[in-house]
Amino acid sequence: MYAWIEHPERNSSTILRGEVWCESEHENDIIQYRCIRRLLPRRVKMDRGMLQECVVYACEPEHGRVVYTTLRPSDAATEAPDPHKFASLSSRDLCASAADVPYYHPAVRGVAFHYIPTTPKATIRVDLSLFPTEPRPVSPTSRLGRTALSLLRMMHQHAYGHATSYVKRVHHDMLVPRDEYQDLYLSLRTKHAHRLLETWAEVTDPKKHVFEDLGIAAWLILLWRDMFGSSHVPLGPAPRCADLWGQPSGGFVDLGCGNGLLVLILSLEGYRGLGLDARARKSWAHYTDLGAHLEASVIEPNTCVFPPGCFLIGNHADELTPWIPTWASRTPHCSGFVNIPCCPWTLEGTRFTPTNHTIEWANIAAWLDVSDLPAMCMPPAPLRRPSPHMAERLAHTLWFVDRTIHDASGATHSKHLAYYAYIVRLHIQAGWCLETEALRIPSTKNWAFVGRSQEPLNTYRRST
Repeated sequence: MYAWIEHPERNSSTILRGEVWCESEHENDIIQYRCIRRLLPRRVKMDRGMLQECVVYACEPEHGRVVYTTLRPSDAATEAPDPHKFASLSSRDLCASAADVPYYHPAVRGVAFHYIPTTPKATIRVDLSLFPTEPRPVSPTSRLGRTALSLLRMMHQHAYGHATSYVKRVHHDMLVPRDEYQDLYLSLRTKHAHRLLETWAEVTDPKKHVFEDLGIAAWLILLWRDMFGSSHVPLGPAPRCADLWGQPSGGFVDLGCGNGLLVLILSLEGYRGLGLDARARKSWAHYTDLGAHLEASVIEPNTCVFPPGCFLIGNHADELTPWIPTWASRTPHCSGFVNIPCCPWTLEGTRFTPTNHTIEWANIAAWLDVSDLPAMCMPPAPLRRPSPHMAERLAHTLWFVDRTIHDASGATHSKHLAYYAYIVRLHIQAGWCLETEALRIPSTKNWAFVGRSQEPLNTYRRST
């Protein structure tokens, strides 16, 4: 239940996240934990935020109760978090009526979850505290009744997972903070999504591409913010992201940019760069009018030249994907790169053949020409910047390698894991410390391979 307090979005897809304002533990023998949190909606134009008091009680041995009390509406745009809310909490903070409760929350004064240990099986129960004007009893077929049954099923599912030692399959938000990503994504979606959907010129699904590329753009912008720092004083009432934060000194180059949408979004936010692809798309003419720099050009792997200091982007670049780490190494003063693989191709331009292609630590030691490697170490999340110490960067790289080429069970035998191992090998052999991120985008091809730190392969050897 503590996980539900921290992550209310697990109960409703219309909740963005929870924001804990203040909390306390072990106030007495009964109250084990208490907090005031704000629920933030995913649809900020349709729903309001809401304050809520959450209290965990220990009633009897092994008998647990968690009570959520509905408080008043509260919007992030008009009210800052109050770390002293416990002291100022009063009856005026209680929700006055069901009409004041946001759509994403049951229209009740409070919700209580019970765990009751009994023999031979324990019991879980959900209680609802209704507003005086609400009909009684609650019909199981009403919206409130269906919500209560759904919460009961979710409580059982999560309790069973906790009891059976559920292991999280993927660690998200390793390089970019989740809350900041969500806020920027919603901001970009509000600014750009409607116009981009209305003017879609391709035959593909506009919603998938628009929301996916808005997510990638938000993530890239925050990655660049941490890499390049602040930029200028905000200009005007609605500054672009590049007016606030830094960007690659040589701009960005989106290789195999396809419809050019990602290039357009970044350009609209003030970032300098261009997109390259072998042929123009229908949308290019309109996107060029809006400020995107798009060029039809066949990229020759052995002779291509990119601007010094640029940041390379491979967003489902297909045949270009395996070349990107090498091209980044060849580019003078390259700022880094992000590579999001899709269809598996090799350096030779042939389809990658699924094999038992994996990586052993001995392989990495051989590439670095060292006899011993440091123990792999999970970096602190979010890892805003690579560690300044080469040995620690390498320990982090080994952790990123391990989590990228294995599934949750530790297996390595699948087509996409074999291809990821192939890309990891090219990444490290090109001299880049590996970082990976499971992007929060509507795509199954959401793994980003990131190069932010390049070192000569003998650097670690000299330091050991």
